[in-house]
Amino acid sequence: MIVGAIMNREMQNLTQARNNELQGKKFKDLPLEKAVKIGSGPHTVIEITDPGCPFCRKASDFFATRSDMTRYVFFFPISELHPKAEAKVRYILGAKDQAKAYEEAMTGKLDDMKFTPCDDAATVELFKIHKETGVKVGGVNIGTPLFLIDGQLVKGANIPQIEKILGAKK
Repeated sequence: MIVGAIMNREMQNLTQARNNELQGKKFKDLPLEKAVKIGSGPHTVIEITDPGCPFCRKASDFFATRSDMTRYVFFFPISELHPKAEAKVRYILGAKDQAKAYEEAMTGKLDDMKFTPCDDAATVELFKIHKETGVKVGGVNIGTPLFLIDGQLVKGANIPQIEKILGAKK
């Protein structure tokens, strides 16, 4: 048995490319109606994020400068790294204006914890769906963010790769 990555002559990792393709297919059946929807542009971004993650915030800052996409945001708070993230997610999911609450969390306005996380049954169930989404897609238990942008998988806040996929601002 041989174990390892398969590379082509151009030193492209074909194993990683195939793994990314397979992981990207897992996004196909996600319940987008349960995500926090932001924007209505022609590019589709499905995002799995943690409101306590500095890399997720970096990506959110980038996306905030663009108006040419529709974002579907799912939350996968990694409590071991960001102990306040779960409370922030429950605040966002229970808010009347989820997009505004998301913006508050990602810009640090909730970092002082002067808010009340929502604990009603509907929010708790929605939170469960978000966590299950992260598990289904896989790969986020070790780090966020994870994106599917116009059908292409992006791991981490790889802004140059994201810009390449989205092209110039419109």
